[in-house]
Amino acid sequence: MDDYKRIIDKKILESYVQALIIDANGDAVYKYINKDGSFELDSQLSYVDYITNAQSFIFEDDVHNYVSSLSISKLEENNNRIDLNYKMLDNKLGAYLNYCNNIYLYDDNGKKIIVVLVSKTNGENNTYQETEMGNSTVTQKYSKMIDSISMAMLKIHNIVNMDNNLRTKDEYINSVLVGLTTDYPELNKSFNENATQIYKSGKETIMIIDDDKMTCNLISKIFEKNYGIIIANNGEEAINKIKESTNNGVNVSCIFLDLIMPVMDGFGVLEYLNDNNYFNKLPVIIISGNYDKETRNKAYSYQIADMLEKPFNAQVIRHRIENLISLYRSSGILSEMMLEQQGNLKNIIDTVINSYKLDNSSTMNLIRKYMKILTMQVSVQYPELNINGNLVDKMAESAIYFSIGNYIMPKSLLTKRTGYTEEEKKILSNSNVIGSSMVKYVIALENNQIDSKYCYEITRYHNERYDGTGYPEGLSGEAIPLAAQIAALVIEYVMLVNTVVPIDYDRIASLIEMEAGKKFNPKIVECFKRVRTEFDAITKVGG
Repeated sequence: MDDYKRIIDKKILESYVQALIIDANGDAVYKYINKDGSFELDSQLSYVDYITNAQSFIFEDDVHNYVSSLSISKLEENNNRIDLNYKMLDNKLGAYLNYCNNIYLYDDNGKKIIVVLVSKTNGENNTYQETEMGNSTVTQKYSKMIDSISMAMLKIHNIVNMDNNLRTKDEYINSVLVGLTTDYPELNKSFNENATQIYKSGKETIMIIDDDKMTCNLISKIFEKNYGIIIANNGEEAINKIKESTNNGVNVSCIFLDLIMPVMDGFGVLEYLNDNNYFNKLPVIIISGNYDKETRNKAYSYQIADMLEKPFNAQVIRHRIENLISLYRSSGILSEMMLEQQGNLKNIIDTVINSYKLDNSSTMNLIRKYMKILTMQVSVQYPELNINGNLVDKMAESAIYFSIGNYIMPKSLLTKRTGYTEEEKKILSNSNVIGSSMVKYVIALENNQIDSKYCYEITRYHNERYDGTGYPEGLSGEAIPLAAQIAALVIEYVMLVNTVVPIDYDRIASLIEMEAGKKFNPKIVECFKRVRTEFDAITKVGG
């Protein structure tokens, strides 16, 4: 029996040059190498560090498959075993050699352990020579680096010569340099040694919202060296921690969010982030499981920055997220600088908004009431549209600024209903576009009481027609946002009330009903028929 064991041991030692024991849950990787006929422990790393270092010894085209294969979920999908061929760097030869991994998943009394046996493959093409391709790759990399440094220098030169306050300049310069060192980590040492007085308002923080502790632990390990970490295990806890962070001046730079959680799911958090204008301030990353198409589309209907698939490639995540953080930071700083540079313009727009409110206070009140009634009826009559009570209020409040773009129009066009010239049509179309651009100032002035998404959609698209003959973009049917479809009928009712003298409620209703399938969605018209008496009653008492 001992002879048989000796034969087995010899065969294993001849076949395999390396073995890995991976405890992903315990965040540990034990590397054994074949030395003089026996396996000896060579090193121990955290799982995250090992995955991060993989790109330094695995050929770049093979990295993703390599990292994905070292996943408990992936192994379970493949009956607890994966055989993987890839190219690994041989430090002595300075070339990539072909290797094979026999990867196994073991359950050690409930503890999941991954065992990797590493062997060289045989064959004429065993050695993968990098030679010319390697030199070409290096040349391309440094060419890109030079271009990036040149662009960074140009940006810094431009900001230095702009008339902005020192803090804003420092923030922008810092964001440019962080983006550069994120793309080229080899510049980090030089940057740290030479940087002076670069503004940084405290340590940046990443928030992870997930009830899966392993996922939270993995993402934490990737970022904990450079960022503070806040973890929440359900949506309700997350919202409380977001509020707490804001009150305490904590600089949250990015949010990782799972969609399926107890107490409150990820969509509840997305709603909160949308209501409080967070999507314009920082990247929100969805941690993706096996979501169906409908769930993914619903997530993308919010302004999320990215959706990351499991299993995670640590190096890819770090690079993508740091780039996104840098991008959002730069964008925010540039917006602030633009406001500084164009302070007078902002004051003018604020004055326009206040004038609009004074001129249209009674109409705004009526629009709000009509919109609420009709949207509520749509939600009851067509439950498949998923309009809840909260959305009813949001749409109603967001509709009141529908005509703010009219303030840039000639007065002669405001009362004209038909027979527009091509030039007049251009002006009309432009009023919607400029009006929707002014919405962000409305939201700032109103202290976030207006919903940015619906306010933008209604202001921009309320003149689209269901048959596609409207403006500014000629959208048709369901391509027109629902909020804009409902608002279009409400706005038409208000205009008819103001132009049909004396007011004839039956005629007004008839004119609207005649436009079903042309100007308006027939479903919205059917809902109007149910509530027109409520509209008329409000009109008679003047709101």
